[in-house]
Amino acid sequence: MTDVVVIGAGPAGSTAAALLAQRGHTVLVLEKDDFPRFHIGESLLPAGLPVLARLGVEPARETFVYKRGAEFVDESDGRSRAFGFDGALPGCPDHAWHVERSLFDALLRDRASAAGAEVRHGVTVTEVGVEPDRVRVHLKEGAAISARYLIDASGQSRLLARQLGAVRPYRSFGSAAIFTHYQGIGDAALQEMGPGNEIRIVLRPEGWGWLIPLPSRRLSVGIVSKRVISREALDAGLLSGPLVRRWSEGAERLETRVIQNFSYRNTSSAGPRFAAAGDAACFLDPVFSSGVTLALRGAERVTDVLGPALDEGTEAAPDLQLGQQAYMDRAYRTFSALIDRFYNTRFATTVFLSRSAGTPLYRGVVTVLAGDVWRDDNPFQEMLLNTRPRVALGQ
Repeated sequence: MTDVVVIGAGPAGSTAAALLAQRGHTVLVLEKDDFPRFHIGESLLPAGLPVLARLGVEPARETFVYKRGAEFVDESDGRSRAFGFDGALPGCPDHAWHVERSLFDALLRDRASAAGAEVRHGVTVTEVGVEPDRVRVHLKEGAAISARYLIDASGQSRLLARQLGAVRPYRSFGSAAIFTHYQGIGDAALQEMGPGNEIRIVLRPEGWGWLIPLPSRRLSVGIVSKRVISREALDAGLLSGPLVRRWSEGAERLETRVIQNFSYRNTSSAGPRFAAAGDAACFLDPVFSSGVTLALRGAERVTDVLGPALDEGTEAAPDLQLGQQAYMDRAYRTFSALIDRFYNTRFATTVFLSRSAGTPLYRGVVTVLAGDVWRDDNPFQEMLLNTRPRVALGQ
């Protein structure tokens, strides 16, 4: 019987597998897809860098693009405002990365394998059974695998949350995304992007759009909306704007993709012999690029709790992950409060487009945008956490 089965080889699953294998535990990763694979979520935050360093990841130019911060743009009136991560409170890394996700995910998967984890691709988990002395993972092929513990890192498939009826959607966030890539970005566009390669967040009615510089002269472009959207909405909206027209001139447009019905919490993210990490625990509207960073930090926290428990034989304790859940809940509540204000108030124009560089408010905002949300000296974050919750979780 293996020590830990991990469902999913994305950032959360591979991080958990690598860290547990480094401790000497036997780990089996089950991934339904073959790699490399396309995936959204291409912009990281500084708060994820310590986890990458712990994994021994060396940023290479074919996978990583330097990211100085974020720039918010309102094309209706020409206003824009950049937030550099170097303006955050002390202790926060001063940059992050954009990544080619197909290569980034494969890199983390390979780190898990190198650490000693076994990774199997093309394996679909259909059901999980938790017993007093083990977890049984049932496969589509009919076989079952036993383990002492299960980590659900199945991403937006959220296997355990669906099985337990624990998926609770956020009702007031974006509900659909449509996006595409361009390849062969020209020199003029690269020069305009600048050495900081900030993600551009374009403010739009009923949502927002993104432009993310990627390695090898590629550009990710998409929109998120509170309404169901179509390819035509992307073409008539963000792609018709002056910024995308300039940056994509002469480049080749690739496949257009749509994702709908996202933003949710898993209200049963841990229990006896199991825990969820990454998108299987919570997926938030991607406006502030929190997804991969929260996956890395959440997986790290799960394994830091689980590793000693496996050594001591206490991994079946029902409250084993309570501290980890509280740790991640602080992050989820912070970002959900910020996302709510972005969509449902004038916060985007009054704060993100204001000229407040160097002020305490600015430094607090930048610190949250950097994902550095586990500190107690940021009044802006405390305001987000202590204001009466406005975010409704549906049934």
